[in-house]
Amino acid sequence: MEARPTREAVTGSGADANPQDILDSLSQAVFIVGADNRVIDAFSQAEAIFERSREGLIGTPVSHLKGIGREALNIVSRSREDHTPLNSYDVSVVPSIGDIELMDLHAHPYGTEGSVLLTAQPRRITAFLEKRDHMEAAARSVSGLASMLAHEIKNPLSGIRGAAQLMGRALDDKNLKLTELICKEVDRIKGLVDELETFSSPHSQTLEAVNIHEVLDHVLNVAVAGFGATCIFRPRFDPSLPPVVGHYDRLVQVFLNLIKNAVEAAGPDADITITTAYKHGIWITGRSGERIRLPIEVTIQDSGPGIPEHLKGHLFDPFVSGKEGGTGLGLALVARFVSEMGGTVTCDNHPAGGAVFKVQLALHEDTQ
Repeated sequence: MEARPTREAVTGSGADANPQDILDSLSQAVFIVGADNRVIDAFSQAEAIFERSREGLIGTPVSHLKGIGREALNIVSRSREDHTPLNSYDVSVVPSIGDIELMDLHAHPYGTEGSVLLTAQPRRITAFLEKRDHMEAAARSVSGLASMLAHEIKNPLSGIRGAAQLMGRALDDKNLKLTELICKEVDRIKGLVDELETFSSPHSQTLEAVNIHEVLDHVLNVAVAGFGATCIFRPRFDPSLPPVVGHYDRLVQVFLNLIKNAVEAAGPDADITITTAYKHGIWITGRSGERIRLPIEVTIQDSGPGIPEHLKGHLFDPFVSGKEGGTGLGLALVARFVSEMGGTVTCDNHPAGGAVFKVQLALHEDTQ
């Protein structure tokens, strides 16, 4: 018969810290699931969230956990089989538990007997709906403003592009690259203005296979030639990454905004690290309810003061900015573009200082 870890073995009895108190202070439900996929023990907010006593939860098949049984069994089984931590975000709770309609699940192999540590973090849908309404209203304002300014912006852009082309005819090959860069950026800005005009009514773009490093190389060239000329950029790329599903110009805009934001936060001597990596176990629920994995991660870490606490939950809202004179549109566009490509973008403060933005993207091969 399988030896199951006891509650005392999990919580410990150290004099300096009480792990049980730590577990009970968490906002999520924590379970230990045995090799037979039954709950061995329950901690933290499991009783409150699932509306059952600890005694009633122990011995319950994980597939019978209210609202999330099938997905919980799936992630626990895969984590055990693959011997790796897995995450599943935006899991629909059906039927809902009170006002909890979404949960984030995390599974981690535990011990040597096939047990898995499962955590379930509730996410109340009401706040998301209210935030969506706010963002849609703000987006309409952006659209109206952009429509008024579009004509005034596009005309000088055409003049800049024409002047750059004329200059290019008289320059050597080395300096010609700078005029080509000007023309390419003018075209991108014109496209951005077109996007702003329809901010409140997104239209679909044809997604394609994109080499993420080609995008980042171009963005870094733009940064070094302009706003980041005095900064240190540390690219740490995994050259083996497969193509992501996306839109080249929009990905350029996403990472240009994020890197420019990092430079502005950290100042002229900014030290920016850009990392690409393949991460296992990142899944979200798509618009039509399908599960999508997002294994390609791009991380941008700066050397600035970090994100103020009062802005952490609102950085991607339109018209919210921590910079003096900022419009609050750059990160809002980042969030929209990444979402339209089926990915996610998050931000947090790094323990060593500075802010960290993470973009998770899907593989193009998964969409075929």
